[in-house]
Parts: sequence; C-alpha cells; structure tokens
Amino acid sequence: MEKESYISLKTFCKRYGIQESFVHSMYEFELVHMDHGQDGAQLPLEELPLLEKMVRLHHELDINPEGIQAIHHLLQQVEDLQKEVVSLRRKLDRLE
Repeated sequence: MEKESYISLKTFCKRYGIQESFVHSMYEFELVHMDHGQDGAQLPLEELPLLEKMVRLHHELDINPEGIQAIHHLLQQVEDLQKEVVSLRRKLDRLE
C-alpha cells in the first residue's frame, strides 16, 4: 500500500484532540481498521469519515465506545434496509 493512504494515529489524535485509547477502543470493537507500521499505528484514509463521525458522537453527545458500537450497528442495519427497499422497488417497477 502507498504511504499516502495512511495517517498516523498520533497525528489524527492530535488534530482532533482525542486520546489514542479512544481510537484503540474503536479498533477493539472492530469499527475501524488500524495498521501497525514502522512509524507506529496508522489509520487508512478511507476510515477517516467514519472515525470523525465517532469522535463527534463521543465529544458532542458524550457517548461511550459501547454506545458508539451500538449506534454504528443500528445505522448499518438502516442502510442495509434502505438498499433492500430500493432493490424491491426496482423489482416491483419491472413487474408493473
């Protein structure tokens, strides 16, 4: 993988004013991916939007990591159901 496709954990935490333990807990709950390279822990850039959302939930709403995991799971279910509705509507339109 290219070096530009990652951001160091330290840089991310410093920029967002969070502790590394928060990101590690998100990793332990399997909500984000993290790679461990020569320079320490690194986050894939494609994970940043999700991780930024989790940081906002934690800071603005004071939600703990367990709550963030539950919210993420529920939002994933809603997204899956929305995709299923779109698919079923397409099938229904073809039958009409």
